[in-house]
Amino acid sequence: MKTTTVAALGWTGLAIAGGTGKYSASWTTDPSLPDHVLYAPTNPPAGLKLPVIAWGEGACSFNGLDFQKFLIEVASYGVFIIANGSPTGGENVNGMAETSYPNATAHRVAIDWVTKVAGTTGGKYANVDASRLAAAGMSCGGIQSYAIGWDPRVTAIGIFNSGIKNLTDVDWPKNITKPIFYFLGGPTDIAYENGERDYTVLPATTPKWKGNLPVGHGGTYNQTNGGKFGVAAVHWARWLLRGDKSAATWFTGNGTGTARGDGWSVAYQSLDLMKIDKIDNVDA
Repeated sequence: MKTTTVAALGWTGLAIAGGTGKYSASWTTDPSLPDHVLYAPTNPPAGLKLPVIAWGEGACSFNGLDFQKFLIEVASYGVFIIANGSPTGGENVNGMAETSYPNATAHRVAIDWVTKVAGTTGGKYANVDASRLAAAGMSCGGIQSYAIGWDPRVTAIGIFNSGIKNLTDVDWPKNITKPIFYFLGGPTDIAYENGERDYTVLPATTPKWKGNLPVGHGGTYNQTNGGKFGVAAVHWARWLLRGDKSAATWFTGNGTGTARGDGWSVAYQSLDLMKIDKIDNVDA
């Protein structure tokens, strides 16, 4: 497997480079954010703006490399991703408890940090644009994303194989007005019923999409480029963060090159209410 030293943005670190997008991506770390891993194009052109995803790991893990194949794929389409956990972090022994009592601290630290460094002239984060910022995560990480979704800096929410578990919190989705997309694993996904319930109680005017791919709770994240979940996440980021309206057909269309054509069962509502301009004039 190819490795490369990330240096184009002044980063240091050894990581896998790849992804199917136009911008070969990799991961690195920054000493000013020690408990997270950063995923981004290794050599973005000057005009390319990078919207942000704050990502939460499954089981609220402390290892920011758990989803590296999946996250490198998304980053290669022109996205800056901050994953909770360090490269050497381990299991979160409180992970199961946090599915019921979510702790959004790691997301908040990531968002606080990126809003300070994004767009700094002449700096290595000059391309980063924190005005487009999604909170997303898988399983426990999805619940963390719910918990930070109220933050006004968050512009979209991505729920991957997740849903509210603690019944005292089931009203949370009733107050969500930001675009929220669900990527679930079908009836054998342990989070399936929770995600389905959450989707049904969202306000009618909230732009929402739900897809089920019958692969269970583990998704396809560890397949090459994150498998079909990687394809889905790329289209989500291109549309909701980069403002590429051509990605919308994947969510709403039929046949080859769409979610339905890829085996997803799909439902959606009020997507026409989203007004998202292109983040830049670069074709990512």
